[in-house]
Amino acid sequence: MQIYTVGGAVRDKLLGRPHKDKDWVVVGATPEEMIALGYTPVGKDFPVFLHPDTKEEYALARTERKVSAGYKGFNVYAAPEVTLEEDLRRRDLTINAIA
Repeated sequence: MQIYTVGGAVRDKLLGRPHKDKDWVVVGATPEEMIALGYTPVGKDFPVFLHPDTKEEYALARTERKVSAGYKGFNVYAAPEVTLEEDLRRRDLTINAIA
């Protein structure tokens, strides 16, 4: 099991900005392993868990494939063999200003 910080917290760290919350992705784990470690499952559409102490959200690495219109039109695949790189490919990249 490997745990990585992803998202805005990484951006803020690179820019030297403070960040209030972190997003975490867990590679190489199953829902059963997360529960055995004391994490609480909270995700309905994909496997997300609350940390037993910090209550921050930890999502299992996953891939998504768009299958229909709308926000919920995805096939989600989460398994220990999903790599960090595969999980990162599904994430959006937003850059508000480049000079």
